[in-house]
Amino acid sequence: MRLTPTFATLLAVLSLSPSSLTLASETPDLNDGTIRVPLERKWVLTFRDDSPNDLASRANAATGLVNKPFLKTHLQRVAKKYRSTFAAYETNTGSPHPLSLVTSQFSAGALNGQTSGGVVPTLPVGKMEKRRRRDIDTPHDALHDPLGNEKVPSFIRVERRSETDNEIPLTDMDSNMWMGTISVGTPPKNFTVDFDTGSSDLVLPAQDCSDTCNGHTRYDPTQSSTSYDLGKTFTLGYGDGSNVNGTQYMDNVYMGGYEAVNQTLGAATTYSAGFQIPAFPPDGLLGMGFPSISVYGASPVFQTMVSSGAVKSAEFGVALSSVPGKSELMIGGTNSNMYQESTMTYISVSLEAYWQIPLAGVTRPGLNGQPDVVLANKTSYAQAIIDTGTTLIVVSDSIAEQFYSNVTGAKLDTDIGGGVWSVPCNIIDSITPTLTFGSRSFTVSPSTFNLGQTSNGSTDCVTGLAGGGSDYWLVGDVFLQNVYTVFDVANSRIGFADLA
Repeated sequence: MRLTPTFATLLAVLSLSPSSLTLASETPDLNDGTIRVPLERKWVLTFRDDSPNDLASRANAATGLVNKPFLKTHLQRVAKKYRSTFAAYETNTGSPHPLSLVTSQFSAGALNGQTSGGVVPTLPVGKMEKRRRRDIDTPHDALHDPLGNEKVPSFIRVERRSETDNEIPLTDMDSNMWMGTISVGTPPKNFTVDFDTGSSDLVLPAQDCSDTCNGHTRYDPTQSSTSYDLGKTFTLGYGDGSNVNGTQYMDNVYMGGYEAVNQTLGAATTYSAGFQIPAFPPDGLLGMGFPSISVYGASPVFQTMVSSGAVKSAEFGVALSSVPGKSELMIGGTNSNMYQESTMTYISVSLEAYWQIPLAGVTRPGLNGQPDVVLANKTSYAQAIIDTGTTLIVVSDSIAEQFYSNVTGAKLDTDIGGGVWSVPCNIIDSITPTLTFGSRSFTVSPSTFNLGQTSNGSTDCVTGLAGGGSDYWLVGDVFLQNVYTVFDVANSRIGFADLA
């Protein structure tokens, strides 16, 4: 039996760490059934040179220096993620993802901690295969078989647990991991996960994971009466030779008051360096992309909810404002109090895999009376992946070089590698980029574009646009903190609006 709620909304907000979550207030929003819980937001991407190595101390000591080791590890993990999901797309569909033909620079450069040469032309959007999503009324026995693989038992459902248990406090650990709590199994056990729109699978550390999972809460299928071993293994293989290995299970997953019964998940017996403490504070990762990039060939958690009809609206909204109490993740609708409705613009997804859309234009202001620098326009056929699991805006080396051309003092940061640049701190406010989606332009604010000083006492600051990527634009939190973003599964589109 499936319980259909009158309204289903998941609201998540940001703070420093799970131990510091404190409710400032709990008041109803104008949207029926929604409760907003504002929390404090802090950073770990910056820290003092003399602060300890542990993440909590760095967070408390943040004074404006960029955390170079953390940023370097993050970029390497992002590159690994795209290698893995591009491979999954080809396995699931039988064809390479169009953007994978222009990814060699990103994969090699970021994984090696340095940039690499060579630029492959961007594919015109008109030549990309258009794969529209299946009807949201997909039969239950197909939910975990979205790509025609061997079917699994047909008793999948999603239930609403209660009318009051509908919010997930979400923690921003390092300005790239939007971390919240879910529960898995019967009886339910809590896990923290990184909510990531650039992947599609739920991965948790297994009870028998090696010491690579130390510090993480582990999933023990023998302690859950609803766990079901699918008899399948999985490997997230990365270009640097490291892997995340484990076994696939089905179990009940609870998220923000919803219950997804028999949701496919991976129990990892080995965590690669990018998933280990302290580089990766959450226990696991919950992907919110499309089924075609699922390593398991299965339905992602949110799509399971959509297909079962449990959510009122097949969309989720994200606000990552730098203003305290203004950051949230809402599933099953949007929070109109958080954005200016008249500025909302929607762009159709180019290909249902990543949240990938056309990029109509990118400019930055010219300096010393020079005209604006145009990096992309409608004839560039540029594509952008909107990824909450990425901190920076990542582009090809050639585009980055064009962006920083004629910027006195601009240079690659060799300590971080991966195409990261720094510029004199006193001019960084003058070169923030403007991205155009559809007919509306959105400018990145100086506060989100400036990642902090390169070292103690330095007059140089690390910027939020990096090379080392490919000719598609990987658009992360440096941009997303400036807009309200709607991920609309039902209509296969993304919406952006100015924050209220």
